[in-house]
Amino acid sequence: MTTTEELGDLQARLETVEGALADLIDAVSERPAGGPWLWTRLGRDRQVALWEELADFVAWLTARYLSNLQVREYRLPPCWYRHPVAVEQLTALMVAHQGAYNEAAAEPSPALVDWHERSLWPTLDRLRHLKVFSGCDDGHQDHQWTAPPWQADETFYEFVAQSLPAEPEEER
Repeated sequence: MTTTEELGDLQARLETVEGALADLIDAVSERPAGGPWLWTRLGRDRQVALWEELADFVAWLTARYLSNLQVREYRLPPCWYRHPVAVEQLTALMVAHQGAYNEAAAEPSPALVDWHERSLWPTLDRLRHLKVFSGCDDGHQDHQWTAPPWQADETFYEFVAQSLPAEPEEER
């Protein structure tokens, strides 16, 4: 038989669950189309965080892959972040990498191979095919493309600061 005290505890637990569910529904319904990676819908703070995340990813990508290739066409120039198409493509590649290397995926799967075959190399091919960097007036020379792996520097952070919305916006 259930006591009044037990019923009270059950009611309190149910209210907690209902509150958490309402918060979850609000959080999901407030997400913009494109998720937290759609640059044009992000407020200033989220853009800063995404730039930092993307910079870390590109630094890793250039150190782990691109600087170890003999094929120069797959390397990124130091000013990659000044090219909107490259930023969008590399953001998508980063998100795909996060999905493939998801810590919650404890079971073996082809996700890692898929990331390489369906994301990494096609993205690099697309950047090359579209000649995203060919019209760049940043003055890169061939030797700059063979430099050590890219790292975020003062020039990168200045660019990010200048590219942010003028006034802080609320996250949309």
